[in-house]
Order: sequence, then C-alpha cells, then structure tokens
Amino acid sequence: MFSQRISKYSEDRYYDLFNTLYQKLLQWIINRPEIIILGDMETLEPFFIEFLIKPAKNRKQNDYNEYFILTYSDDIVELFIEFKKICSSYGTNFLKEKGRTSDDLSEFILSHSIIQEKINECENMDDHEYEYE
Repeated sequence: MFSQRISKYSEDRYYDLFNTLYQKLLQWIINRPEIIILGDMETLEPFFIEFLIKPAKNRKQNDYNEYFILTYSDDIVELFIEFKKICSSYGTNFLKEKGRTSDDLSEFILSHSIIQEKINECENMDDHEYEYE
C-alpha cells in the first residue's frame, strides 16, 4: 500500500502522504518540550501510520489526562484540521471517515508520550515559605 499511487492522476504515493503528516506531527511535538515521546521518534512512525490507517472505532481509549486536554486541546484540533487539509491536497479521504475526530489524535499522542507538567515556581515557593512558620 505504501508504494501505491494515491491517484492515477498524481505521482504521489501513500508513503509521501504519511511522511508529510508524520513530519508535521514531529514538528508539533518538538515545539512542545514538555511532551516526551516514549521510545524515540523513529519507533513512533509505525504507530502513527497504524493510527492513520486503522478506523477510529477499533482503537482503545487511554486514561484521561486533564492537564494535557486543557493545555493542548485547541492546538490538537488545529493540527487535526491541518492533517485533513493535507490529506485533501493529496486527493485522499484519510481522516474523513465517520467518527474520526481530533480526540483520536489526542489519544494517539497521549498513548505514546508522557507529559511533564509545568510547576509554577511562585506557587511552589509560597508553599515552602509557610512550612516553617
């Protein structure tokens, strides 16, 4: 499938599409240093391709991470919309099947990363100031 042409009218192959989307995902993650990929970037790629190919209804749901959702929800929606636009520009319907949402992308990122929550140093300092009073 990867070497198959997306359309008979284009030289683009599915590999090109998957690579473009994967590079966009990597750039998004790199710009958020508090998101740490489990493993390395190269081992993430086959899981990402599986995420793209596998229908949304067959995926498992991970634990809800409130910090992640509150912090990145809007960004992930924008990234998902960008993914859909890229797929359309390649002439394919990936990510357009019924039930596929940005929540699926959030789940994918959460299941393959850990999040280092930022601790407000001022709050932390205030807590320590009153410990000894």
